[in-house]
Amino acid sequence: MSVILSYLLMLAIALACLSLPLALIRPDSGAAFSNLLLSAFGLVMGLTILWSLIPRRDKFVPPGVEIDLTQQGILSQEIAAIAAALNEPLPAHVYLTADANAFVAQHGGIAGMGSRRIMGVGLPLLQTLSVSQFRAVLAHEFAHFYSGDTRLGPWVFTARAAILRVVKNLGNSSPVLQFLARFGVIALLYTLIMKGLILYWKVFMRLTQFIARRQEFRSDELACYIAGSDALIEGLKTVHRAGIAVRAYWDTVVGPIVQNGRQPALAEGFRQFMLTPQISAAAAGYLTGQMNNPQTSPFDTHPPLNARIEKARSLGNAALDSDNRPAVSLLANLNNLELALLQKLAPNLTPAQLRPLAWETVGNEVYIPGWRNQIAEFLPVLAESKVGALPDLLRDLVPIAAQLKDPPGLLLTRDQRIERAAGVIRSAFTLALLDHGWTLHAQPGYFFIEKDDLRLEPVSLLAKLRSGEFTREAWSIYCEKAGIAGWPLAQQANAAAF
Repeated sequence: MSVILSYLLMLAIALACLSLPLALIRPDSGAAFSNLLLSAFGLVMGLTILWSLIPRRDKFVPPGVEIDLTQQGILSQEIAAIAAALNEPLPAHVYLTADANAFVAQHGGIAGMGSRRIMGVGLPLLQTLSVSQFRAVLAHEFAHFYSGDTRLGPWVFTARAAILRVVKNLGNSSPVLQFLARFGVIALLYTLIMKGLILYWKVFMRLTQFIARRQEFRSDELACYIAGSDALIEGLKTVHRAGIAVRAYWDTVVGPIVQNGRQPALAEGFRQFMLTPQISAAAAGYLTGQMNNPQTSPFDTHPPLNARIEKARSLGNAALDSDNRPAVSLLANLNNLELALLQKLAPNLTPAQLRPLAWETVGNEVYIPGWRNQIAEFLPVLAESKVGALPDLLRDLVPIAAQLKDPPGLLLTRDQRIERAAGVIRSAFTLALLDHGWTLHAQPGYFFIEKDDLRLEPVSLLAKLRSGEFTREAWSIYCEKAGIAGWPLAQQANAAAF
């Protein structure tokens, strides 16, 4: 109803604007200048609104790598079992994504007509969910099909897009209206119309998002009946824990490795990443915060986590069976799917350019060669600097920053140059210790170097030196204790190796 009302309201405004020329320009009116301006304003406003309301074709972009269910017997059986429980047909396409989430939707066609069902499941989610929890998540998503949410979705999204186009096309993107709005009475009328449209947009968003939150509760309820309350509750918690960490995993762990032309085991890497103490603690803290936050924004698509869990727990539906295997074990040919997903994330790289990489060797095969290449052009400067003088070097990074070359097609800002210069110092410092017998430990989620009973994390250490949290005096004491104060940050003699 709100979608239909939105279109009727927009049409009413458009027709009212288009009627201005008919009301103001008459043979006996003398066609006063103000009437001409108002008529032009009404004509432009009305036509712009009508043009903005025309539905656009949904240009579907695959969200990930399509999973061929004919080649995925076990996964296909799990999806088919949930579909059968709700008497729903299978989705036309199932995609493996890089998100720690799952979703269903209908895409294609115009305003939902001629659309097709799709489903997306995230590789990080499959790695962290158990099979039982995955069944609950699948049941939740199929419940959106069952309740007709995905059929309504395209209409809601189309209406939202139409209202946004109206506001945008009537706003700064219309030079004609901007010119006409300079005149007094037109400026007042224009302002009133725009404020009214923006107000209606907020009301429409609040209403549709309220409905979306009701839909989530209903889908949770059906998932509890099919897969059990406990499985859904633990699945929801896992989704939130993984969701807070997945971006950092792709950006800080996988990204640098892939750009160096290597293919790590993505699912296994995320498992290790989530198990590290700092990531595990951060994810647990985030989950606790979500559990203790009963508030929701009127513009949120989902209810608060604690409300969903309380509702699921109140239903008390027991699972028919318990399968604690990781859900990723349902996938066949995991290596090939991961390779295809990496191609999706880094389309400039071909499969031939991505060589397999074991996580145990990432330090020696990726990080260390990368650091040596990074500092190669700064060897003369670095060779003259000692490890004990790091605080002074970090205090004035301009000499190194000034020598940095701009990447192709990018002009670095001053702050970007300073940060990259700090990265050069960090790489040089790490290599200086490694070249003197320290050992590198690099795995997804942790990175440190150690020797005997000494252990340090170069990233956090240099950050503390730059901020002053680790004072110059404290650094001098540490260097004397470790016997590293007099070591140069680079060996000029090693230049030939680069």
